[in-house]
Amino acid sequence: MNQVAAIVINRNAAGYLRDCLESLQAQEYAGGISLWVVDNGSDDGSPGMVLSEFPGVNLVWNTGNVGYARACNQGIEVTCEPYMIVLNSDTVLAEDTVRQVAEYLERKPRAGVVAPRLRNSNGTLQYSCRDFPSIKDAFVHAFLGLFVSGNRSSDRYKKTLWDHEGETDVDWVSGAFMAIRREAARAVGGFDEGYFMYVEDVDICWRMWQAGWTVGYIPRGDVFHHIGMSSRMASGRMLFHHHRSMLRFHRKSYKGPCRRLVYAVVAAGVATRFLLITVLNAFYRVRAALGGARRLIMPGRQ
Repeated sequence: MNQVAAIVINRNAAGYLRDCLESLQAQEYAGGISLWVVDNGSDDGSPGMVLSEFPGVNLVWNTGNVGYARACNQGIEVTCEPYMIVLNSDTVLAEDTVRQVAEYLERKPRAGVVAPRLRNSNGTLQYSCRDFPSIKDAFVHAFLGLFVSGNRSSDRYKKTLWDHEGETDVDWVSGAFMAIRREAARAVGGFDEGYFMYVEDVDICWRMWQAGWTVGYIPRGDVFHHIGMSSRMASGRMLFHHHRSMLRFHRKSYKGPCRRLVYAVVAAGVATRFLLITVLNAFYRVRAALGGARRLIMPGRQ
């Protein structure tokens, strides 16, 4: 029996998906890996490419976009291995990635989730493990972080001042790549399908901690993540879903005093941030059309 199920979530990223699957097939792992693609209604030929070029890969073919969390749960439901890797199709794994995360889960019986070091396309470090922010840090990062990336609140939240060279527990890790213990996923009920896209990774890690499991980070088994290849194609819609998901997570997780008042303030802040980013992106598009510098504020990437 295979020990690991690799579940790749894809939407309209055929070229990246091919590279991802090739890197999964090249893994140096003796425990055995079953390979799965859950396609969320791609119209770029992704499903056909999988069927024709990767006959050993299993395909769950959705006729429409059911959302990231639901796609993850579909992959969990059709697999049976004790360890599962849920990853984006715009990732490429080092040859030892699966072995490294599987070995971690084997020696850490209370680890529910673990993620390796993520790198950007150019090889630089990607800040993929973060803290659950306080209300203050969340607001400062949400607004000041759009203009001044090096502020203290953003640094604390994104862990930018941490060297990422030590194995440790963290609050949450990016859903671009997370290895999950099936027993732990079952215990917390899988991914919350109330999130269409974004923040479902924060949410499942938060529920892992609440249920007595841990979330870990290891500085090896590197994964290259070509950020936002699917969401870039519909950035306005994805921006909306990101902010909607932020509000959902606050409503689920905040247990402090004056909950209704705090929720109203947070909701107003989230709506204001959504409108601000929409205006800024429109400005950046006009500036680029006139020959100026290009910039796009991507959901969840600040």
